[in-house]
Amino acid sequence: MEAKEYYRFLLQRYCAGMATPAEEEELFAELGKQSDDAEWVAMLNELHAHTEADPQYDPAEYEPVLQSILQQGNTGRVRPIRRMRRWAAAAAVVLLLTAAGSYWLLHKRHASPAAPIAAVDVLPGKNGAVLTLANGQQVVLDNRDDGLITTAQGTQVVLKNGQVEYQPSGTGVPVNNTLHTPRGRKFRMQLPDGTLVWLNAASALTFPTAFTGTERKVELTGEAYFEVTKGKTPFVVALSNKTSVTVLGTHFNVSAYADDPGISTTLLQGAVRVNLPEHPSVLKPGQQLLFDKKAGTIALNNHVDTAAVMAWRNGVMNFQDKKLTAVIAMIARWYDIEVTYASTPPDITFVGEIGSDVNLSSVLTFLRESGVAFHLENRTLIIGKQ
Repeated sequence: MEAKEYYRFLLQRYCAGMATPAEEEELFAELGKQSDDAEWVAMLNELHAHTEADPQYDPAEYEPVLQSILQQGNTGRVRPIRRMRRWAAAAAVVLLLTAAGSYWLLHKRHASPAAPIAAVDVLPGKNGAVLTLANGQQVVLDNRDDGLITTAQGTQVVLKNGQVEYQPSGTGVPVNNTLHTPRGRKFRMQLPDGTLVWLNAASALTFPTAFTGTERKVELTGEAYFEVTKGKTPFVVALSNKTSVTVLGTHFNVSAYADDPGISTTLLQGAVRVNLPEHPSVLKPGQQLLFDKKAGTIALNNHVDTAAVMAWRNGVMNFQDKKLTAVIAMIARWYDIEVTYASTPPDITFVGEIGSDVNLSSVLTFLRESGVAFHLENRTLIIGKQ
């Protein structure tokens, strides 16, 4: 790989929150050399050209901002720059967040450490789940070794490479099992028909040990991504509020948390029918259907950012265009903390993303830098209190 392509690759990985510490060090070292500003400007321009326009972007600021990024060098300072365009996040030495119309250029890896947010930090979530069998027995899957978990009604339940697999033999009467991911956990599994499912934190999937009859039906609370194996019978995901999603073979994501104001279904591949009360809808790839549970209305997004939707499955917390309450809900589920609001939540919209493998203090730093007042007491985050 040529040097230019390699550093473009590092820029993209850093922007996606996937760069390793060694890759970050290498990228920052190269930026510090400033051997050819034109090359970096060209790469930033290319990233800029493939990013949506920001209505607050001022073309007159474009070149100065580029130069300010290139001139970061080894100063390690935290510098606010207002009304910056979103593409600056891809410069790899910044993380871009917005609060009430102000953008902040946060510290590089070697920035001076901020004051501690809490005496004891909170570790990020991890892979793990609880499997509830038909007889009520619960099997904790965290850190469990690969091998046979149980045999139920002719179906072997196996843990293999961190994934639960159901291997039916074709005998026995199917019974229901439930895979539950507590807060601070996520997990993946293979259903009896070969369908792959990734469960996000604070979610549960109930399913039979073998699919028989005229449909392959499962029940979901929370969020999950499905890669459905094609079959002769439709695959149905039953949700709350008499809502369901019907498919034959496709890739899609469903978010249906009980405490969220809406239900979203996002299609990546194939076709699905969302069966909402009085609002049945068929989706095409790249579309997202949003159902407002309180108002009973639907909204169709024809050009959804599927990478942002799928970020959770890929080890990233994506805050793009999300309100403060939505961001806080994501944080609470992944870090298994309680949240209270001391006052009405401020109307803040975020951009950017961060890897889900960082400690809570790193995420809270972003909140503090974006102007959110909060206080962390043990595992309770109080918004609106310093």
